[in-house]
Amino acid sequence: MIRFLVILLLAAGSPTLLAAGSPTVFEASAAHTGAHSNGRAMDDRALDDRTLDDRAMEVYLLTMGPGDEVWELFGHNALLIRDPATGQELAWNWGLFNFEDVDFIPRFLRGTMRYSMGPAELGPFLDSYARAGRTVWANRVNLTPQEAAELDAFVRWNFLPENRPYIYDYFRDNCSTRVRDALDRVLGGVLRDAFEPRGTPLTWRWHARRMVQVTGWVDQGLSFLLGTRGDAPISQWEAMFLPTELMELLEGFEMVRADGSATPLLGPRMVWVESGRPPVPETPPAFSALWLLLGLGAAVALAAVGRWAREDREGARRILAAAGSLWGVGTGILGGILLASWWTDHVFIQWNLNILYVSPLGLLLAVGLIPALIRRRWWRGLPGQLAAGAALLIAITSVGGVLAQLTGLAVQGNAEVVSLAVPVNVVLAWALWAARRAPPPGDEPGATLV
Repeated sequence: MIRFLVILLLAAGSPTLLAAGSPTVFEASAAHTGAHSNGRAMDDRALDDRTLDDRAMEVYLLTMGPGDEVWELFGHNALLIRDPATGQELAWNWGLFNFEDVDFIPRFLRGTMRYSMGPAELGPFLDSYARAGRTVWANRVNLTPQEAAELDAFVRWNFLPENRPYIYDYFRDNCSTRVRDALDRVLGGVLRDAFEPRGTPLTWRWHARRMVQVTGWVDQGLSFLLGTRGDAPISQWEAMFLPTELMELLEGFEMVRADGSATPLLGPRMVWVESGRPPVPETPPAFSALWLLLGLGAAVALAAVGRWAREDREGARRILAAAGSLWGVGTGILGGILLASWWTDHVFIQWNLNILYVSPLGLLLAVGLIPALIRRRWWRGLPGQLAAGAALLIAITSVGGVLAQLTGLAVQGNAEVVSLAVPVNVVLAWALWAARRAPPPGDEPGATLV
């Protein structure tokens, strides 16, 4: 269960982790052992510092398309550096992690997941993507010899044991933004100066859901976990958290050199590994009316049960208690996750309006309802008051959340959650209060309690 939840949350808030690349990246051992993205050990002695000169190193931006696995849905990227003096062709990437680390789960839950970087030999690197059926594009990065040498020196410095690990941020510091920042570093900050002021109407949620919509449960899990911060419009600089966005934006960028000449930063796009996969959809999935139909259908069923319970039907009351308990446990756990995020560094889960619709109060609702399954005089006692009160508070917060979103006081792309949860919450509260207003079985003259 924990591993399943981790993978879901990784997809929802952490493209960096899931964008780690090929299946062998996911299985890579700790970076301090010298492991790298094709899973083969590399001798650190091959990375000793060397005298930097103006030899004509070649630099390529490698961009890998999505794969089948959850952790491959966002794609991946790397910087390939070819050194003609040594014959080395190393693809440097910042997407290494180890699921088997002793502190993997605690770090993940705290929002301080540790990532690493390292090199891979080009041949095995490309082979791993070919086996996974994933496209690999390559663009020559038109750097001067000095800039290429500086980039090579930087990635080798970054590969030192004390420099390899980093604490990733879901969208703002991941394997793609590290590639972006490495290029920006050797170019003197011109990329940030150019792209950060360019705002877009698109959001973190828009980009992320577009990439993962092929896997429905990941899409809905991501949509649920992303709070209001996920709906803030982002700049082109921020959009480079996605490898394909980084590639496409840099393809249209021209460098102005000291002599006044302008040259494209990236050369033409080349396909080094072709997969035949369909392209990623250009937009996120549209809202499906099925969610509203499910919410209304469940509400109608609860209303019918509540009416029967009000007519003093013990069987209907038990059905109502069972349905309410299940709903309370499920929503209470989900709401508890949202509440717990405030004690972590998962900032994109915090400020989440879904807590108004799937509330931690659902657990109190369940606690109050469960005795109704075994006690016939429950409805007028303290447990019944607790359940009805919790249900009423949940209904009130649900309606309040809807009003806040309709009036623009709060913005979050959570139409699916609202459509499903609000009708159920409102009708469940009415049904419980209706059931409590009827006399409990056994109060009638001559009745026998069992």
